[in-house]
Amino acid sequence: MKYIDKILIVDDEPDIALILKLHLEDAGYITAWAQDGKKALAMLKDGDYSLVLLDIRMPRLGGVEVLRCIRESGSDVAVIMMTAHGSENLAVECMKAGAIDYFPKPFALDDMLPRVERAIAYRRALLEKLRLEREKDDFVSMLSHDLKNPITAVVGSIDIMREGRLGPINEEQAEYLQSAIESCNEVVAMIDNLLDIHRIEAGKMQMNFRSHSPAEIIKSIAAKFDRVAEHEQLRLTVTLADVIPTIQVDRNAFTRVIANLLGNAVKFTPEGGEITIDCRCSLAETLQGNGIPDYVELPDGFAEQRLFLSVCIKDTGGGIPGEDLRHIFERFYQSKSYERGGAGLGLAYCKMAVEKMGGVIWAESELGVGSAFNILLPCQEEATK
Repeated sequence: MKYIDKILIVDDEPDIALILKLHLEDAGYITAWAQDGKKALAMLKDGDYSLVLLDIRMPRLGGVEVLRCIRESGSDVAVIMMTAHGSENLAVECMKAGAIDYFPKPFALDDMLPRVERAIAYRRALLEKLRLEREKDDFVSMLSHDLKNPITAVVGSIDIMREGRLGPINEEQAEYLQSAIESCNEVVAMIDNLLDIHRIEAGKMQMNFRSHSPAEIIKSIAAKFDRVAEHEQLRLTVTLADVIPTIQVDRNAFTRVIANLLGNAVKFTPEGGEITIDCRCSLAETLQGNGIPDYVELPDGFAEQRLFLSVCIKDTGGGIPGEDLRHIFERFYQSKSYERGGAGLGLAYCKMAVEKMGGVIWAESELGVGSAFNILLPCQEEATK
């Protein structure tokens, strides 16, 4: 059965309302009439209307006030304003208050009907967008609960077998089981990145900013990657300056960023290669010409900071083409030089998280030589005393 849109005409002049009603019903719409604003608001509570044609000048409750009440109620109905005594300033005021369109009275039929069709089409598109956003939220929730939890259980079960608790296994079997664990962990990391990107974009990502020692965090992460690097026959070196101030960051987010970058370095560095982590503090004046690309957007207040934590994770992998460097932090972007590309979410998360912590991140690379990922975060000056 075809859905027929309902239109509410709100006008204190019965003759104009009748003309509109006849024209709209001839065009295939269902209509209703409210003679004043209060009656219109009462009818909107009970009726499923697609559009309101709302006169601006009415006694008791004017059209602009009615429009504001409609929007404050959360109604998704489209609204077109009408007036015989309008002005551009009044039209702008109506648009700011949430109207979709505005036309003068007396109106021309060949102008009014297309405006009505466009307003209803716009509302349908908006409702479809909201529906897709709800489906995306449901999908993200499903990723969190229905996929991540079973994978975590799989990792636990494989780990029990790898450790020989269910019976002896040989070296080759242990190798395959370890690869299975790493693959599962990679999927869990992808899910975590997708969830957090979604939360950041939706404004629902709450970060717990506290003073932390970056040196302590980096040493802890590097220790966890020592075994992975050894398994891949890579050299992992950590260089920490003698004095490194504390930083105000969310510990989990900072840890995830460093772990993502280290994970990429391990993945894209061939056997026998080297990965280095360099962490130090730098004064703002020493950062002149530090190589921050012009396409990197600096956060508010960044240029006024005096001290920065500088973290550089460098590898001897195949490198990234120069034309890809400005894009690799975009969601789902994958450099063609990567044969073992992931989902293209890890670097996108790193960029969003670093920016949310008030810093910047960028990459430098040379094909056949390797890549370096650089992070700058504001430091706390008092910590250097």
